[in-house]
Amino acid sequence: MIVGYESALDFWRATRAAYGGRDVLDPEGRVFGARQLSSAEQASLAINLCASEDPLDVVLKSREGRHGLPSVRDHVWRAPLTDEHLQGLGNGIFVCKMPVVLCQLASSWDVLEVAEVACEMAGTYGVTPWSDRGFEGNMEPLVDLAEFRGYASAAKALRVRGASRAVSALDLSAACSNSPRESDVAIFFLQSRALGGVGLAGFTMNRRLDLPESLVELTGRKYLVPDFMWDNGTIVEYDSEQEHLSPEARARDEAKRRAFQAEGLDWLTLTNGILRSNSLLNLFVRDLEESLGLTRRPLSAAMEARRTTLRERLFGPESVEASLKALSGTSESL
Repeated sequence: MIVGYESALDFWRATRAAYGGRDVLDPEGRVFGARQLSSAEQASLAINLCASEDPLDVVLKSREGRHGLPSVRDHVWRAPLTDEHLQGLGNGIFVCKMPVVLCQLASSWDVLEVAEVACEMAGTYGVTPWSDRGFEGNMEPLVDLAEFRGYASAAKALRVRGASRAVSALDLSAACSNSPRESDVAIFFLQSRALGGVGLAGFTMNRRLDLPESLVELTGRKYLVPDFMWDNGTIVEYDSEQEHLSPEARARDEAKRRAFQAEGLDWLTLTNGILRSNSLLNLFVRDLEESLGLTRRPLSAAMEARRTTLRERLFGPESVEASLKALSGTSESL
């Protein structure tokens, strides 16, 4: 019995949360008993092992192998599925590895949802729906984006359903994200302007930056790990704690920005207040483009509408308070 799709995603999320990252299982898997189990018993055991719910998503090579069980949802999968693509769990149960699962999810999920999973598995956090916060940090990446792309490209060449969408989702994915919100910001940056995004690739996430002495004194640290950094020295930090900054805090931020600019770096802070306002987010994007030395045509009305839709999809409904402040010309207080 081969577990795939959302049930396999449940397995890798639960196992990653328990073990923290790569090589979460012994290469030969686990053995839970020597007796050969019936299909119903395998399904029941697999549901428990995957920390999932029934019906269990099971992968088949052809329709002839259907289980016909209420606890099993059968899927025919025609992409490559060899030993290297499977993790053994014992008792004749296997689970698809994440490069396979990503393509399977893409057969029914939208591009943004698939991109979020790719960022999660290539990042340093894991989604944990059962926890209060909804995710846990301090994990090792489970899969390299190159591994995802390799399998998705092979499946696309075979015209497997979902593979083309998976390839498109990987174009919106970035490695080393530290949280779901960072992943959504990365997707927003990578999405094309025509589809509502910023269309700005070329950044790295959470890469160590050693600071010159002048900035060591200012920050009290010898290095920083910026959320987003471009090669020209543009840095974007997402600060989830900053909503409405006091004049003193804004003055400190501006002093920090001037100090960084003196060293050839440009520091931009992205807050929840900005992400929750169409107007403020557009102003932030303009500052980011200016820092990167880009001159672009203004967004068309259709592009602005798509950006509003994308912003709401990634960051939630617009904040009335943030919008009023932007319209009243006091947006700098956010």
